[in-house]
Order: sequence, then structure tokens, then C-alpha cells
Amino acid sequence: MVGLASLDPPYKEPIMYRILLPVVAVISLTMAVGCHRQAATEAPAKPPILVFAAASTNNAIEEIRAQFTRNSGVAVETSYASSAVLAKQIEHGAEADVFLSADVKWADYLEGKGLVAQRQNLLSNRLVIVVPADSPLKLNRPEDLATAPIEHLALGDPQSVPAGRYAKQALLKLGIWDRLQAKVVSAADVRQALAYVETGAAQAAIVYATDAAISKKAKMAAAIPAELTEPIRYPAVLLKHGQGNTAAEAFYRHLASPEAGKVFEKYGFGRNP
Repeated sequence: MVGLASLDPPYKEPIMYRILLPVVAVISLTMAVGCHRQAATEAPAKPPILVFAAASTNNAIEEIRAQFTRNSGVAVETSYASSAVLAKQIEHGAEADVFLSADVKWADYLEGKGLVAQRQNLLSNRLVIVVPADSPLKLNRPEDLATAPIEHLALGDPQSVPAGRYAKQALLKLGIWDRLQAKVVSAADVRQALAYVETGAAQAAIVYATDAAISKKAKMAAAIPAELTEPIRYPAVLLKHGQGNTAAEAFYRHLASPEAGKVFEKYGFGRNP
């Protein structure tokens, strides 16, 4: 009979294995559980959606997109410009999901190109005349533009910018467009027209009431009666690119929600014209 002391080291290894294997198993199980938990908490981020919106809606849409992201976890990327510029970009392949236009005309334009999945008239607005905050100009009514000492009157480009087109309609109806045309400084969008007044580059501008409301460097001098222009409506459009995208469709619906409506009203927009 051979004594335990005479056994070679290999005969001792099974004893070590019996000690180590349970430890290894526990460690492996712990690592596996940890990996599973990590995978569960690191779900892939939801892809963002892209919203094109008229420059005049900038402040409201920025607040609404933060609201939507907070509730849904979906990031919203935005691009602001004249409705005409945005519509042309969409026509030429920009992969926007939702479009908020300051003019029914540009929603109609995209619909004619077969790029609209759904649309709804969302907002209304009105035109006002603004002057620098420290301006001594007295403009009690729009007709006063024709006789006031104004060298430059800023408007969105009447050929393409909705606010500029509405402004020209009003001035034509008042019979003073011909006297003012030489003084008109065309802007790329309504916010640029406002900026011309804020920086002193123009003595007056015709902008939306919502733009005047957010400015600290310009003040409203006079309102332009609604009957002088066609109705100022903002259609929201779900574009074909966003059709079938659950997040894009949800944002499109959210624009018409009571929660978003409170934000639009806060910035002076009318609802559901």
C-alpha cells in the first residue's frame, strides 16, 4: 500500500480543482449577470428627427422640441429659415420629416411636388410695424409710413418671404406701395427684417406680432389690420420622408397638442385658424 506522502503532485490537483471550480463558476456567473444588466441599460439611442420651421417660430419650436424630447427620449434637430428657402431645400432632397411653414402657399407647393403625407393649419399671426426701442417716430397707423422721415423700411423679401409678401399686400391695398418701394430693404427672412431695426440699419420694419413680442431692442409702433392681407396661416406638414417614422408622426401630432398650444400662445401665436 502506497502512503499519501509518496504521491506525486499531480495526484493533489483534483483537490485544488474541487476548491477552485466553484469559485470560477461564481465569478463567471457574476460576470454574465453584469454583462446582461449592462446590455439592458445600454439600449441603442433613438435616431433624431429633423424639423424645418419658419424663422418666426424659432423660439416656440425650440421650447416645444425640448418638451417633446423630455417626454419621448427622441432628439429633434431643427433648421430655421424663410419658408421659401426651406421648401426649396425639401424639394431638392433635404431629408426633413416635418415642416412648419409661415404660408399656406409653400405647403401647397410641396404638396404639388408629391412630398406631403399629411398637413393641418396650425397657427395664425398678424403683422405689425416696429421701430427701434428708442425711436421718436410716431406711427399711429400704417398710412403714416408714407409721410414719416424713414430712409429704410425693412421687409422680408416680398418675392419669397411670406411676411414680406403679406406686407406688400397691405401696402398695395393702402395705396402707398409705390411711394415706399424705393425705401424697402429686402431681408432673407422676417427675423432678419427685425434685426435691421434692432441694429439701426432701418428706421422701421413690418414683421409678425410674435417677432415684435420677443425683441428688447425694438418696439411695436402700429398694427396692420388683418383685412389688408390674406389670412396669415401656418400649416404644419408631415413630409413623405417622415411618413412611417413613429417619432416624426408623434412630433407632428404633438404640435397640435394642448401642451404645445400653451407654448405657441405664450409667444403670441393664434391657434387653429
